[in-house]
Amino acid sequence: MRYWVGIVVSLIFTVTSHVAMATGTLETNTVKQKPAKKLSFVLVSPTSNDEGFWGDVHNFARASANDLDVDFSVVYNASHHGLTYLEIMEALLRSPKRPDAILAVSYRRRTKKILALSVKYKIPIFLINNSLPHESREAIGLPRVNYPTYLGHMSANDYDLSKQLTKVLVAQAKKDLPTQVVNVVGISGSRDAPETFNRNMGLRGVIEQDPMARLFQVVHADWQGAEALRKTTALIKRYKNIHVAWYASDLMALHSAKAWNSPLEKHVVSGGFDWTKEAIAAIKQGKLDATAGGHFTDAGFAVVLLHDYFHGKDFAEVFPLVSFSSGGVIHRANVDKYYELLVNKDWDGIDFKKYSRVYYPSQPSYDFSIERLLND
Repeated sequence: MRYWVGIVVSLIFTVTSHVAMATGTLETNTVKQKPAKKLSFVLVSPTSNDEGFWGDVHNFARASANDLDVDFSVVYNASHHGLTYLEIMEALLRSPKRPDAILAVSYRRRTKKILALSVKYKIPIFLINNSLPHESREAIGLPRVNYPTYLGHMSANDYDLSKQLTKVLVAQAKKDLPTQVVNVVGISGSRDAPETFNRNMGLRGVIEQDPMARLFQVVHADWQGAEALRKTTALIKRYKNIHVAWYASDLMALHSAKAWNSPLEKHVVSGGFDWTKEAIAAIKQGKLDATAGGHFTDAGFAVVLLHDYFHGKDFAEVFPLVSFSSGGVIHRANVDKYYELLVNKDWDGIDFKKYSRVYYPSQPSYDFSIERLLND
């Protein structure tokens, strides 16, 4: 039950342990209980397009599905709102052409209804990207218990990621201010997103434990770049001597950069979440200090797990039903290590069959680590 404790502090930020990497040639005679028809999975996206972070999520999953011979499609949420997301989900489940499984995200006040609909229509669901709402975790419980069609859950450990990011940003600011209190502002996401709550808590937790850091205020910009810039400009007017600007997404951090780059403003250490191509490039160019992420892989690796499940190899036998994405914080000192992978994004060059225990049954579990991606 440790995965659902209110805020999880992960000492080892990885989704798997003691896993041998699959190498060599494809193992033969491994596909068992093959479905009568080609599998069909749908990702219900919380966004309206293939841009930015969610574009990375969609494209990584498409490459995975293509390798595993799965029909995969994305349904978009043009409004970005939780209520609309629920309506899209219900329409999909009521459709006569329902998929074999759905990949979805969690919303506060919506997730229980989403899971109940999955049970009603007997369509398995796999939650990705963010955790369950903290106020609903006990009622929802672990996958396959209260909601039998809730097969699994893979997400970022947003609390731990936020702590890591905050520590990197504050430490960077302290290099120039070794004897001063570091002043921090936070520009966060939408209030109905579980990741917003957890990222905010990680930020606050680090600042509260550091007597040489002070959090002025956390504001919410609903993941919108223009709104983040507006809120950032207001914070600059409200507070003097801001040293660190913490953002809940790369998009908001990058859109707000012009506020900090004004001739009237000295350099402010800033960073966000998502490991976007634009953020990696900005770090390389010295325009951004850090980005936390790794969770763009969730949907693609969930496709692997679902593929194996429908082929008679239930991942629950060797892998946690609730797991955290592999990842961490990219900053100026380590950006070169990740640059080629995250800027080129050659997901079609990855052989996702190597991650499957249907194709490579000798694997004792699933190794979805970033280190393996870097070496593939």
